[in-house]
Amino acid sequence: MAKEKLPARLFSFLTEQWLPIVSVAVVSTMALWYAYHSGEVAGGLNSAQVARERKNMTERLARLDAENSRLNARVAQLEMARRLDREAYSQVEQSIGEMQSKLARQNDDLVFYQSIVSPEDGIQGLRIQRLEIVPGPGPREYLFKLTLIQAMRHDTVVAGLAGIEIHGMAGAKPVSYSVGDLIGQPGAALPFSFRYFQTLEQAVTLPEGFEAFEARVSVRSRKLRNPIEQSFPWKVAGAGSL
Repeated sequence: MAKEKLPARLFSFLTEQWLPIVSVAVVSTMALWYAYHSGEVAGGLNSAQVARERKNMTERLARLDAENSRLNARVAQLEMARRLDREAYSQVEQSIGEMQSKLARQNDDLVFYQSIVSPEDGIQGLRIQRLEIVPGPGPREYLFKLTLIQAMRHDTVVAGLAGIEIHGMAGAKPVSYSVGDLIGQPGAALPFSFRYFQTLEQAVTLPEGFEAFEARVSVRSRKLRNPIEQSFPWKVAGAGSL
C-alpha cells in the first residue's frame, strides 16, 4: 500500500511546490507582453504602416532605376542621331542636354533613396545627408537647408536637435557664429523628428566684415551615444565660395 500511495504523494508535493511558480511565470510573461504592446501603441508604432511605407519607397527606387535605364538608352539614341544627321544637329543637342539634366536629377534622387533604404556601407541609423547654402533675398542673407536621414532602421521615429556653426574671418581674426547667435537666440538649435528623412531650413544674415569659409553641423539625439558632427565648406548654391 505504501508503494501505491508514493506516486500520489509525489504528485501532490510537486503540485503544491511548482504550481504557484508556474502561475507567476505565466502571469509575468503576459504582463510583459501587454506592456510591450502598449508601449508600441503609445509610441505610434504600426508595423503594417512601416511595412507599407518601406514597400512604397522600394517601389520608388525601382521606378527611378527603370527611368534611368530608359533615359540612358534615349541619350544613346540621340547621340547616334547627332552623328547621322548633321542637319538636325542643334535640335538633337538641345534634346541631349535636357535628357542629361533629367538623368542627373534622377540619379540624385536614386542615390538619396538608396542611402535611406540600403546604404552602401550597410550602417543603419541617423545621418547627416547634406547641407545646402542658398543665397537669400538681401545682401549677406542666406538660407541653410540641412537634410537628415535615418538609414535602414525605420520602425521608430528619431528626434533631437541640430546645430550649425559658421567659421570664418573678421579681418585677420578667426571668428565663429552659431545659427542661434545670428538669429538673436544664443544657444538655439533646430529641432527635428522623422522616420525616413527631414530637411531643416533656417535663414540667417552674416555680420558685415565677416567672411565665412566653413559650416559645422552637430546633431544630438537620445538615440545617439555621442553627437554626430560634420564640416562643410562654405559654398553657396549657384555661386563660388564666398
